[in-house]
Amino acid sequence: MKVTGDKKLMRQLKALPESARGHLATAMRRNVEEGEKIANVLAPDVTHETRGNIYSELKDDGLTGIVYAIPSDAPQEDKDRAYSIEHGRKKGRRGTTEGHKYMWQTRQYLQKKFRGRMRRAMKKAVKEVTNG
Repeated sequence: MKVTGDKKLMRQLKALPESARGHLATAMRRNVEEGEKIANVLAPDVTHETRGNIYSELKDDGLTGIVYAIPSDAPQEDKDRAYSIEHGRKKGRRGTTEGHKYMWQTRQYLQKKFRGRMRRAMKKAVKEVTNG
């Protein structure tokens, strides 16, 4: 799950004073942490490998957040395993399987909360910058 913004929006956000950006970064951190928790709950797991690989990362001073299903430096066979869990497998040695769309379900579940949280943080930042 990747949450990023438009380049123009990112420039405008970086132009905000540090205190106003702090509100947005706090909201983004909450969203990303909650997304990581929900993905961990929804992920199918028998050996605890899948849930152990889910992690989140904040970039751009906390204005960009990403929840990963597997580290990018993982071996290719682990990446293939994570992909087949999420999207299913159409062909292969073990036949066809249906995917568990846990990252997609997490995104759907948090979409409304995410928008509201970011909207409130933006309003709070604007009020602070313009002195009410």
